[in-house]
Amino acid sequence: MLESTLISLGVLFLFVIIGGLIASPFRQPAVIGLLLVGALIGPNAANLLHDSEMMALMAELGAILLLFVIGLEFVIPKLIKIGFKAVMLGILKVGIVLFMTFQVCLLLGMDPVTAIIIGIILSLSSTVVIVKILESKNLYRREEMPLLIGILLIEDIFAVIVLTFLAGATQETSILALFDKLVIATTVLTLAYLLLLKYAKHIIAWFLRHAGDDAVPYIALSICALMSALAHFMGLTPSIGAFLAGSVVASLPGAKLFEHALKPFTGMFSSLFFISVGTMVNFGVIKEYIMLIAILVAVIVISRFVAVGMISYLFANFGKEQTIFSSLAMISIGEFSLLIAQAANPLVSGMDLVSLSAAIIFISAIIMSFVITSYLSVSTMLDHNSIRNIFNKPRSLSKYVKVLFDEVDTENSYSVKFKRLSMRVITLLFIIVFAFIGWRRVVLFAQPYSIWYTVAASIVCASVIVLLAVRIYKRATEAKETLVIILANADSNRDLRKSDFILRSLFIAITLFFIALYSPFLIVATGVSAWFNLIPLFLLAVSIIRMRRVFNIVHNFYVQKTGFPQYKRLNLKV
Repeated sequence: MLESTLISLGVLFLFVIIGGLIASPFRQPAVIGLLLVGALIGPNAANLLHDSEMMALMAELGAILLLFVIGLEFVIPKLIKIGFKAVMLGILKVGIVLFMTFQVCLLLGMDPVTAIIIGIILSLSSTVVIVKILESKNLYRREEMPLLIGILLIEDIFAVIVLTFLAGATQETSILALFDKLVIATTVLTLAYLLLLKYAKHIIAWFLRHAGDDAVPYIALSICALMSALAHFMGLTPSIGAFLAGSVVASLPGAKLFEHALKPFTGMFSSLFFISVGTMVNFGVIKEYIMLIAILVAVIVISRFVAVGMISYLFANFGKEQTIFSSLAMISIGEFSLLIAQAANPLVSGMDLVSLSAAIIFISAIIMSFVITSYLSVSTMLDHNSIRNIFNKPRSLSKYVKVLFDEVDTENSYSVKFKRLSMRVITLLFIIVFAFIGWRRVVLFAQPYSIWYTVAASIVCASVIVLLAVRIYKRATEAKETLVIILANADSNRDLRKSDFILRSLFIAITLFFIALYSPFLIVATGVSAWFNLIPLFLLAVSIIRMRRVFNIVHNFYVQKTGFPQYKRLNLKV
């Protein structure tokens, strides 16, 4: 047993070197060589590796350590600043890719269940692959990356939710029980994160005083392992815990010391991660599904430009080059796609989802590596008057949204009030969620005793939820009115009615857009006829028409600095 494990390790490290040698003459990152080597030595080709459990462990450790190092660059102010944008853009990006893939798969004759699973698989980009390729090409430090990493983390959370529900589908667990599990797990992990933020500084300082700098890598690995283990224990992905652990360490003095101490470990295990992904590639499946793979890869590329390009242009105020770079950077699909394919394989008949996903990961990573440096060329190709004119009105909205975020970041009575009201709304929403979970638990507990206990418990819990919902509505209305005033102050005309109309129109358009994008879940869950697919298309049309009205209103928008003396711009750069 030990002998075979040591031989497997020796073969692995040898082929890590060979992977780098293969990629070097083509001026490509080692990631591409490692994926190719993994495909050649895997069970579907030369079959040189037999210890699959060890490979899986090495791959998991590589992903965990890489997410920990990424977390080291995200201190709390940066996380707070990109948080709302990352959530909104991440949900939009996943929804757009999912919807487009779902429609294409239906046109190819697939059933709705297969179509939505493939849509989910293609909607997730790979944090590990993207980071390593961009680092190797000296593009990781670009200003777009914090937001893109935030979007990737939102995708990881979405993937965890999908995996949880897929596990429930195969084990016949109720949706409400799965929802309870997710909420409780997220809450426990958040509380652990906040406690570490408060006390880790003193504990680590004590260790460093008594053990010296030699203890740095062990302290970092301990925090990473504990948070990853907690996340895994609560049913979440260990990578999320590793990222939060990195964020905790980033808030400490001398965070760079921890990053340098872990660099050798990260490089070693992440290399093994890419080889392990490569071992899942089956060239026979690529040959069998060559047309389907070609169509799906085309969908990935097109959907990335539609999704990442559009949302970053409209809502992140990215320029043309930044938009194209972001679209190309997110092409590669990744590790969570494989996990979802493995979990969903029993639900799909007549198709090997795991081999199909591994092939697409392999191909999309190669495409991303080759095209990422051509973003300037693509930008020049699109620099034509007719194309530029198409984007004039959307650019006006992008500037308008940027002004809105800038004004919210400004320190004044209105922005402080808006942030306070928003936090109250979020807090009340969490309380409602826990009240709902408590209601369900109380009802389940009371059922064996008497129907009257069940009715009484339901009335009490329902009353609490209704009261909380009323408070949320009042606070949300107050927050919206405050936001209208903030936006009107940024407008040269200071027109409250115009600002109110723009916000309402944006809210309605985005809400309809969200409903349409995520309608495939409703179609699959209800098993309705394919004709119901026309409803989301209608909602998309209404959303686009509503958005065009907003474009026309803000096209001539002009921003002038407000004259209020209490305004003070905050420098939130970290």
